Amino acid sequence: MPIPCMQQHKILVVTLTSFSSTGGIEKFNRALLKALVESEKEKPLLVTGAGMYDADVDERYIAKEAFHLYRGNRISFIIKNCLRFFSTDELIVGHLNLSVLGILFKIIRPGKKLVFICHGIEVFDNISVTQKLGLKLANKILAVSTFTKNQLVNRHHLNESKIVVFPNTIDPYFEIPVRFEKPNYLLERYGITDKTNVVFTLTRLNSNEGYKGYDVVLKALHLLRGKGYSFRYILAGKADAKEQQRALHIIDELKLHDHVLMPGFIADEEVADHYRLADVFVMPSKGEGFGIVYLEAMAFGLPVIAGNKDGSTEALQFGKLGTLIDPDNEEDLAIALENAFHKERQSMQVQQNMLSYFSFTQFKARVQALLQDSLVGNA
Repeated sequence: MPIPCMQQHKILVVTLTSFSSTGGIEKFNRALLKALVESEKEKPLLVTGAGMYDADVDERYIAKEAFHLYRGNRISFIIKNCLRFFSTDELIVGHLNLSVLGILFKIIRPGKKLVFICHGIEVFDNISVTQKLGLKLANKILAVSTFTKNQLVNRHHLNESKIVVFPNTIDPYFEIPVRFEKPNYLLERYGITDKTNVVFTLTRLNSNEGYKGYDVVLKALHLLRGKGYSFRYILAGKADAKEQQRALHIIDELKLHDHVLMPGFIADEEVADHYRLADVFVMPSKGEGFGIVYLEAMAFGLPVIAGNKDGSTEALQFGKLGTLIDPDNEEDLAIALENAFHKERQSMQVQQNMLSYFSFTQFKARVQALLQDSLVGNA
């Protein structure tokens, strides 16, 4: 007697953006799409996606015909995806701001599986009634860190049993280095010798996101300058005018002009070389849901220093992969930096330790574990 084929499980992933930006949420979305698409080869799946603001697709992650682009047309995005719901077995909502789609999906397909992804800052404060209802209707919520999960449980009183800590990953196309020498052209550009301690932060300098902690880094470096240390602090990333002025004011106040470089936005082709240039990566944030930038720094073998009051703790595996400090205490940070200056670099070991937790292979395994539950329920 022939064995009946398992019915194809149709998954729709809806996101704000997956390909039109390069932030941590977009990197998560791309990795998720790729992991799901690769799973189609092994499981009875059909994966499609939709990006409300996306204008193009990177076909390394998902085929163009499988990902629908809406270029900011929100009405079309909602209507056309609601029509897709009638043939969808599982909806994955990539951002809390798309909660209305989760609610409509449960109205149209009440017996089907709804999954929300929560990254961090969007749930660290009050959420709307619509967002709360979407989360309550969800069958499962993926939180990128234990910190984010705790916010969902303690602040928003959601059922802990349906929240899964689902950490981020290093991008599957991130080139993992095998050499760690400092690039000569950047040493020359910045006037740095190979004996200078290079401290690196790569982030957005946004006046609406005053939690990245580079002001505390500047204060800690001021303390180290008093001890005679030779260093350069490269504070990189696109800055809005207000935040640029705030940073320059602190640098001026602390008389660190000769020690701090603010190159602004770094082109993609130079980001890797800036990691190679650095001796330590530091970002004592207080508002990260996770912090992919820490993984990238560790991929280049850098010792990493982060804050202990947000999702950075997940990226550093609660201190196993790097140093966690009180992000409000410049003295603690100065000690951590001093230790990093003196400690012998173990670049390859740092890299391998990070990959043992956060490689794309590990991420895909977590995706497939979730799919197994979905497919069993759909059999």
